[in-house]
Amino acid sequence: MSTVDLSIAEFSIRLFCNVSQPIEFELGYEPFIKTCEGEPDVCIEVIPGIPQELLGNENQIFEARNPELKFYTIHQAGDALKFIVYNQQRNSEVQQIAFLDASFSKWQIYTLVDANHALLPLRYPLGPLMMYYLTVKTEAIMIHSSGVFDGHKGRLFTGFSGAGKSTISGLWAKAGSLLINDDRLIIRKKEGRYVMYNTPMYYNDDPKEAPLDAIFLISHSPVNKIKKQNGALAVTKVLAHCIQNNYKKEYISNHLDFLSGLSTIVSISELGFVPDNSVIDFIIANES
Repeated sequence: MSTVDLSIAEFSIRLFCNVSQPIEFELGYEPFIKTCEGEPDVCIEVIPGIPQELLGNENQIFEARNPELKFYTIHQAGDALKFIVYNQQRNSEVQQIAFLDASFSKWQIYTLVDANHALLPLRYPLGPLMMYYLTVKTEAIMIHSSGVFDGHKGRLFTGFSGAGKSTISGLWAKAGSLLINDDRLIIRKKEGRYVMYNTPMYYNDDPKEAPLDAIFLISHSPVNKIKKQNGALAVTKVLAHCIQNNYKKEYISNHLDFLSGLSTIVSISELGFVPDNSVIDFIIANES
């Protein structure tokens, strides 16, 4: 039997396989391997091979795709959810089929075996999908964003593709701030405050966390400018950048409730910025 534990954003995850084949991960997961103390939050049973009888696409309720690639489909399977996950290099090939129970605490992942007879159950895109479902029934969200911590305040920058998330976080990092992550963060409520955590990426990066004090909805601009956002408008603008499967009202409601609470403590602002060091002094001077 093979067993590996992960800790991601203080969620404990145990993967196990009842045969002797090793469980392996893409590069970015290695720093998050950590033995769980006590019962894990999530257990994942890893099963080698994909039975043909599981490939049926009945009761589909959601599909994640873009014009070029299909990422995964979700199907109702009694009380459980069934995921059909596609290989991103050979998009006609199913690389995993996974089942998630109604409590969102137990997975079964059927996965192809690689050329070295190893199992990669969280191979992209199933890894980020698993992380998203960690947040669905807890006080947490996952969001496309970059985050930095200057030793005093934690700031998160989010926006649509091309808005400059990596650019602005890079400027803060060059100025000496800790870069938490520049693409995908989990935010959790912890002891009355909100904390941002990095997640495994395609490169090695140690687990990091920082308090969250401000969220900036960013865009490029010829001048630095800032506009505070409040109430429902602030919540919906942040929600637009959260990672979500929005086929159930309860999932959306959970995110809205979380962000509503967050918006009473964490400052939310629109930020138009010039991509140079002037934006750092501008933000510090104009923070509420």
